[in-house]
Amino acid sequence: MAGVSFVVLFIFYVGSCNFKFTRCLGGNDLIVRTSFHIFLAFFIISLFLFFITDKIFLKWLRFAAVWVILSITLIAITPEYPSGGIMSGPDRELVSIWLGGLFVVLSLGKIIWDVVRGKGHK
Repeated sequence: MAGVSFVVLFIFYVGSCNFKFTRCLGGNDLIVRTSFHIFLAFFIISLFLFFITDKIFLKWLRFAAVWVILSITLIAITPEYPSGGIMSGPDRELVSIWLGGLFVVLSLGKIIWDVVRGKGHK
């Protein structure tokens, strides 16, 4: 998982972002920007997945699959640009950034929870 995520991040960084990290995080191409956030989150999480058992990994994989479907749905229904005004809602960039960050935090929490809970049952 880490290898695939790294390759995708590298391809975006070299190809679409022209060696500019800020362009990958907040550029004009919605697909590149969203994909970069998702794969960056997967890369960070996958570094921790090296140290867990298969059972915990499968639990996390189910969580991740549901999260990706939920993220795609929420990003797709969010307007590309805010409608304007003082109380305008979030745009797709903000939603993808928050969902990526939240995924990292919740995934690490789930992995730690499952590891601690698994050690207590032995």
